[in-house]
Parts: sequence; C-alpha cells; structure tokens
Amino acid sequence: MKSLFLKCRRSLVGKLSTLVLFAIVGSSPFASAKELAELRVVYVGSERANEFVDFLRQHVADVHSVDRDEFNPADGDKFDVVLLDWPQSSDARLTRTQSSPLGPRENWSRPTVLLGSAGLNLACAWQLRGGSGCTCLDPVAYDLKNHVIFKSPFAIDRAATTAIDTPSSFQDDLEAKSIDVIPLVDDHEKHWRAGWCTYSTAFEVFPEVEFFCGGVNHKTPTAAAIWRQGNLMHFGFQQSPVELNDVGDKMLLNAIAYISHFSQDRPIAITPSVFVGPYTRPRSSVASYLANPDRAKWVERMVTPELWATMQNLDDTDAMAAWAKERTPYFTPDAASKLEIDKDLETIKMGFDDPGFLPSMIEHLASNEQGDSARAKRLLLRYVPEGPKSDDANTWNLWYDQNEPFLFATDYGHYRWYIDPLAKQRGVATAQLRGTARMDQ
Repeated sequence: MKSLFLKCRRSLVGKLSTLVLFAIVGSSPFASAKELAELRVVYVGSERANEFVDFLRQHVADVHSVDRDEFNPADGDKFDVVLLDWPQSSDARLTRTQSSPLGPRENWSRPTVLLGSAGLNLACAWQLRGGSGCTCLDPVAYDLKNHVIFKSPFAIDRAATTAIDTPSSFQDDLEAKSIDVIPLVDDHEKHWRAGWCTYSTAFEVFPEVEFFCGGVNHKTPTAAAIWRQGNLMHFGFQQSPVELNDVGDKMLLNAIAYISHFSQDRPIAITPSVFVGPYTRPRSSVASYLANPDRAKWVERMVTPELWATMQNLDDTDAMAAWAKERTPYFTPDAASKLEIDKDLETIKMGFDDPGFLPSMIEHLASNEQGDSARAKRLLLRYVPEGPKSDDANTWNLWYDQNEPFLFATDYGHYRWYIDPLAKQRGVATAQLRGTARMDQ
C-alpha cells in the first residue's frame, strides 16, 4: 500500500514540477529582471579597481569599488552584483581558512562574480565545490555550451573559433590534432597570467551548478572556466577588461548580467578543498588510481593503513584495482579523512547514495531484528544529517515523504545526503529545477 501511495505521490510531484518549470522558463529568462544597464555593481578588491570601474561605468547604472580589507559584507545588499577580486598570495593562503571578504557563507546572498583565483580562495574559505583545480587557465575559451549566457545581453558567436594544436595536456582525452577555441585576448599565444579552472567531475550531481565553458589549461579538457554555483559566478580567466578583447569583455558582461538573476539560489554541498587540511577523495578514485601506474602509489595516502594492508595482500595492482572497484560503494571517510570500508554498508550490499538506500533503511528501523534496526539507525544518522534525530520509523517515513523529491547524495560533499532548499521552497523536484529554472522568481 505504501509503495502505491509513493508512486502516486511521485507522479503528482513530477506533473506539478513540469508545470512550474514551464512557467519559469516558458518566457525569456530575463523578462522581469533588470537589464545590464540598470544594474548597481561594486568591485571588491584593490589590485585592478580602476580597470574594472572605468570599464563597467560604460555599461551599468552605477559602479563603485571598495578595498577588499575594508568591505563590509552588509553593504553588499546595496548592490545588484558584487565582483570579488581576490588573487592568490601568501597572505591569502594564510587567511582564507579563517575568514573571507564576504563574511560567513550562510549570510551571503548577493549575486557575485568571482574573478580569477577568487574562485579558489572563496572555495577554500567557504568549502565550496570550486576548491579543486589548477592555476593554469589561459585566456582562451573552449567548449562553449549552447546557453543563454552567450546570447544575452551580447551575442557571442560560438562558431567564430580559431583552430589551435590540441594542447599536450588534452591529448590523453582527445584524439583530434586540433581543437576550436575562442581567444579572449588579441594575442592568445603570448604568455599571460594564469587563471583558475575547476575540475568539473560530478558537476551534474549538484542541482545548483551550471557549466558554461572550459578553457585551455595544463590539466584536462573538461575543467570549467566559466560556471555557476548558486548565487556565485566563477569567471576563472584572470585578465582584466583592459587586457580582454571585445569577445572577452562581452563574456564578462554577460556573466555579470546572468548572475544578477540568482539571489535566491545558494551553493548547497559542503566540499573541503584539497588545498586546505585533510581531504577525502571520492570513492571511485581508489580503483581508478590503482588502474593507472602513474597514480597507483597515491592510493596509500588516500586510505587507512588497515585498508592499504588488506590490498597489499593481493597479487598486483590489477588485482587491487579489481578488488577496490567491487567495494567502491562501501568506502567511507574515517575521522582523519582516510577512506575505509563501512562494514554496515558492506553488510547491506548497498552504497549510501543508492536510490533504494533511504527507503530500505527506514523500513529496517521497524524491523523486529535488533541488528537490522540498530544498523539502520547508525547508517541514517551517519549519512543523512538533515534527517530526524530519531530511530522511529514513522517519524522517518513522514520526513522522507516530505523531502524525497528534493534530496540528492554525493561523495564530493562530505559523503552524505542533502536537501535542495530552493527546490523545497518552490515545491519543484530537484531533478527538474536546474539551470535557468533556478532564476529568481
């Protein structure tokens, strides 16, 4: 009876979600919002204030600049968009784990453009998704998506590309001898100061994340250069408007215009950066690294000594990789952020992010078998921190019925389940509330 009820409820939620989604994106996504020329913008930084202010003055209604160290986060509410310029430095590395120019993450709601390495520094300070990547981004855009951000307010011709030799760092992933790119500077072969690109693995898991384009970098063709995370626009290219060409300037202006429509969305997952303290790799890393001779030696640092000793008893790295792949769903971080086997998950033969995990564990809470009930309670408390602090199956059933359409799980964000707050607030299933549908209502 319960499964029939859930089926009917999910069908109704899906239909309602589709209707709401159509209402949100059925018209122009910029229909009821301010135009670029109406925006009030503030540049928060010191290094390039004049360059940004002089440029933006030609395009927006009002622009100010404030030194990063003097900015009062409460003043952000006076502006439609904040531009944060926070370059990498020894001082930034010392302070970014203690504070940020924008204050605490939970208090910040202003649409914000993170210029260059500001994306890395803020990710370190706030434990955002952008804290894993490389300071190796050239001012050359690659793989522009068919998205409104390249159409409004300035049309970017995605077909107006330049062919360059496939970068050596891309050749393991791409067979083509050349790739089509769009340079954002006049002389793209000159040595430019590198920007920050973020590894985009598992971006699709996060409902509040959008990938707009990558760029030429020294790591991987899938790294993101321009992308959105809630109310934050990551503009990873390091160049200022004075250095950018006409296309680069228009991409920056489009990014400012687009993010101005996202004051209600927020970054969701808590994702520690690899550059700050202990960091747990995603579960799949163990098997994939063991399968790569150049990376196999890294696994010892990723797992507990006990798990490494177990794998060392196997014949060779191929056997270790096969063993790890089979047990990947059961890996979990210990208190020191090292991966170990979760014996409870191994017993139930299910990963914490399996679609059947929550219904199964809630059902086991009511089991007459004491071991099943105790194990289910441990697993729910471990992987669903936003759930009820209770071992009562009815309480959990009620919570699950109320939140199931808005839940997602990831091992890129503290190995846990999250509730998508914007989806819940709007009553739209997380699976449907993506991209432009998350714009302000």
